[in-house]
Amino acid sequence: MTDSNFWDYLKEGFLSLIYPISCQNCGRPIKESHGYSICGDCLKLIKLIPMPYCYQCGKPFSPEVDFEKGALCADCRHKERHFYFTRSVAYYQGVLRECIHLLKYQKQVKLVQPLGKLMINYLSANDLIKIKEIGLITPVPLFEDDCLKRGFNQSGLLAKYIADYFSIKYTENLLIKYKKNLSQVGLSKVERKNNVKNVYAINPDFQLNGISSILLLDDIFTTGATIEAICLELKKTGISKLYVLTLARGV
Repeated sequence: MTDSNFWDYLKEGFLSLIYPISCQNCGRPIKESHGYSICGDCLKLIKLIPMPYCYQCGKPFSPEVDFEKGALCADCRHKERHFYFTRSVAYYQGVLRECIHLLKYQKQVKLVQPLGKLMINYLSANDLIKIKEIGLITPVPLFEDDCLKRGFNQSGLLAKYIADYFSIKYTENLLIKYKKNLSQVGLSKVERKNNVKNVYAINPDFQLNGISSILLLDDIFTTGATIEAICLELKKTGISKLYVLTLARGV
């Protein structure tokens, strides 16, 4: 533990004694907050997505059916995907949903550490994404005004945490969201696709310098409309392998 971490630890412990906080999920007092209001026991309840799932988009399959290796869902069988494949770490429900809301809307940015570790553990255990072959990690961008209002891009914080851990090049400058669109929440599948059309672009000032494999990172995968729109643009750069990893997947 560094001197800085040591003093942070003491400060948080002291503040917890004077101003105890309760877990936003279970309501029990948190002895060590670590700068966020979810207790360690609740973090352990995050439901990871196990196999079987679609080889290409990662959509979970019923565990009661014996799927062959490399099986595809109906969507992936009937339409072209612009990514190599997509994976999601856990279901967007319960504790994880609460964590993402606390991170995005209550600025509990220290949640990046436990959530980032979930993604790191997934990448370390999943040999389909050859992490040592990734040349660049980049997040799904926010519209500039939205990013300024929030103060950060939550996907960017997670992507930077992962890139630092694996010592991989990281940038938020590859992609641009140059047009404000509606929130995807509550839109139908078709509406989501139309809502992200002509919204994202490649930054013409960014040089890939021979990078051929990219890991695109986002917080939530729902219908995949945003991911598809961005990957369509990324393919125009000549990238040979485009992987996508999201922290959560909508159910």
